[in-house]
Amino acid sequence: MKRAVHAAVLLGMMVATACSRKLLVGVVLPETGEAAVYGASIKSGLKVAFDEAAAARTAPEGLQVEYRDSASEPAQAASALEALYDDGALIVIGGVTSVEANAMLPVAEKWERVLLSPSASAPDLAKRSVYFFRVFPSDDLEGVKAADLLALTRNARTALIVQEDNTYSRGLLPVFMGEYENQGGRVVGSVRTADAGWDRQTREVLSTQQPAAVYICGYGDAIIEALRIVRSTGFAGTICTTSAINTSTLLQRAGRLAEGVFLPLAGFDAASQQEPIRTFVARYRNVYNLTPDIYAAHGYDAALVCLYALEGLRTRAGSEVQVRMKGLNEKRGVTGPLAFDDYGNIKHYPRSHWIRGGKVEDYDAYLEREKDHGRQQLGGLHLENGGAA
Repeated sequence: MKRAVHAAVLLGMMVATACSRKLLVGVVLPETGEAAVYGASIKSGLKVAFDEAAAARTAPEGLQVEYRDSASEPAQAASALEALYDDGALIVIGGVTSVEANAMLPVAEKWERVLLSPSASAPDLAKRSVYFFRVFPSDDLEGVKAADLLALTRNARTALIVQEDNTYSRGLLPVFMGEYENQGGRVVGSVRTADAGWDRQTREVLSTQQPAAVYICGYGDAIIEALRIVRSTGFAGTICTTSAINTSTLLQRAGRLAEGVFLPLAGFDAASQQEPIRTFVARYRNVYNLTPDIYAAHGYDAALVCLYALEGLRTRAGSEVQVRMKGLNEKRGVTGPLAFDDYGNIKHYPRSHWIRGGKVEDYDAYLEREKDHGRQQLGGLHLENGGAA
């Protein structure tokens, strides 16, 4: 009997020791439901980073990663977050959409644990909790960039807005409209895709008002359907949409509908030979036989933030992790420096991009190359004239 009791006590001590060594990172993603296309890309990037750290034995001791499906439901995302914190997670990657992040924030605040969003962009999120961080730029920046692209870069001073009615659009549109009007632009119509007859209304505004541009504000499925309606009218002006179209799956589904469409995007150049981009792209292609999209890149960076923040952790306290998150300025991810401002926003700034041949390319860089080419031609002409003289 004594041996049995001793064995039971020893086993209990071993289990307790094993549990105390566990360093849990939770992940809550929409693996099913309407936002699953984003969850899939983000998860693929996360797995590359965590598997890479495990193979190189650079992961913090005892690291375990647990994935939960939000099913694209805010309430389920909040419930999954609660369960992961209750299981001991010091940091959870989640809040893929702004509406999910909004539901999860009170849970993070209650537990005083970090919630790291890979892609939620509603402007007000970061100011609501010191425990909220995101590796995706705020809509404050994307909205301004989209407006400047239309009004200044493309000189499109009249625009029709086609919007999906959700938290994402409601956060982004006021920023866009304020900047667009400040730069001399004028909105000639606004159509909501949730309204009956929105397709007919879109065609009518395009026909009667003849705007120079269309701004499509929403997520992937709504963007593709709006593009289908706008293209059916033969519209020849500038079309700009949100960064939400930039997943491999959505670009493939959109096909020629997306050709020539503009979008603001925080930089990720899959062709770059700089580290850590080169290694990430090579490993991603090796695993998935695909080139990573921007959401996979943000997933990878979210994992890097967790790995760096948990490295050498002295106490299992959310407050220490929160402080460490703000001290990563010297670390770099594939989308840029992993530096957060006082509110937990990543310090990345969007550039103008466009879709050509089914791929997203840097439009600002294209314009810079064209200017350089024009200067070279002008210089050559100068030399010719000088020689002839």
